[in-house]
Amino acid sequence: MQRVLERVKQTASAYLFVGPPDSAKLEDAREFARRQGCVGIDLVEVLPDGATLKIDQVRELQRQVRYGPSVGPCQFVIVREADKLSADAAAAFLKTLEEPPPRVVFILLVEREDRLPATIASRCQRLVFGEQPKKWAPKEEYAEYYQALKSARQMSVLALLELSVGMGRAKTEEEGVGGIENLLYDLAFYARQELNDVKMVRTLLDGIKNLKRRANTKLALDNMCLQLVET
Repeated sequence: MQRVLERVKQTASAYLFVGPPDSAKLEDAREFARRQGCVGIDLVEVLPDGATLKIDQVRELQRQVRYGPSVGPCQFVIVREADKLSADAAAAFLKTLEEPPPRVVFILLVEREDRLPATIASRCQRLVFGEQPKKWAPKEEYAEYYQALKSARQMSVLALLELSVGMGRAKTEEEGVGGIENLLYDLAFYARQELNDVKMVRTLLDGIKNLKRRANTKLALDNMCLQLVET
């Protein structure tokens, strides 16, 4: 949140927070409003009704902000997934941004800025958010793979191929090969955070890359596991 405040020199009437779904943009938008003295009913949040933000939602929002804040110095409107505004809703919302009510601040949260009409984006102060750092914890069901990675450099070719076979069985009922990718991503986190082995991480990520390219699953895993002894 401090980084957001540092980038805001003077409170504008509209902001555009751009970033992936797992970024901190929603939490920071709420905290920004709170630090500006916006409390209770003066903090309004809008999100899509189904697949889009509809014009009826924008009309209701216009009614809510017509007279400005009720209990505090300002009113904040957080529009979640604003890049899902329907064409009619976007046109109506643009009029509100062109003539914003006094002491009302709009924060539009989007994943893809290019999906938002340029006429709306141009009226907002833009802030870009990155992904939040991923927290990793070992999974009990992967314990045997963690142990294998620890001793990978001392394993025989036969043992490495047996490891490959085991990884090939790491499929969930609904994910198929995606289950193997989840395992390999988890092992890459383990290799980085527990073993501090950058070369091993690269080998595992290369294995994922080959699977995503629809390479033969068995050959891709065999090759990856054999390379573990060389890292």
